[in-house]
Amino acid sequence: MKSVLLTLAFMLVYTCSHAQATPEEITTKFFSLYKSGDSNKSVDYLFTNSDFSKDIADGIDDLKRQLKKQIDADGKFLGADLLSKRVAGPNYVIYSYLVRHQREPLTFNFIFYKASDKWQLQNFKYHNKTDEELEEAVKVYHSKANND
Repeated sequence: MKSVLLTLAFMLVYTCSHAQATPEEITTKFFSLYKSGDSNKSVDYLFTNSDFSKDIADGIDDLKRQLKKQIDADGKFLGADLLSKRVAGPNYVIYSYLVRHQREPLTFNFIFYKASDKWQLQNFKYHNKTDEELEEAVKVYHSKANND
């Protein structure tokens, strides 16, 4: 009986640890790590399921340094709000978040791709030009409204 329970427990742990993470789960875990104050861990986590992360290790290190510098300038993390989710078929999706810091917000864009059986980060970008993006969206909105 003990061996059966032990086997079932092992199978449950194995299944849970290898369960397919969705883009939503990945971004939720990312922001949980980001909130803890260790942006390096959060960035490393993003690339854990990417088959090509070893090929771009230097770029990942640069990204971590630049993001840390940006966070130091912008102050404490206060939260993240989903701005948009765009889907290009069942295997390609982009999530855009407004990431609130004390001094100014950042915009994070996560692109996920599922080539076969697992989601992986395809691209991650961030910027502090959120105000410019919003102003441009307002211009486009007014332009469309005037042309209708």
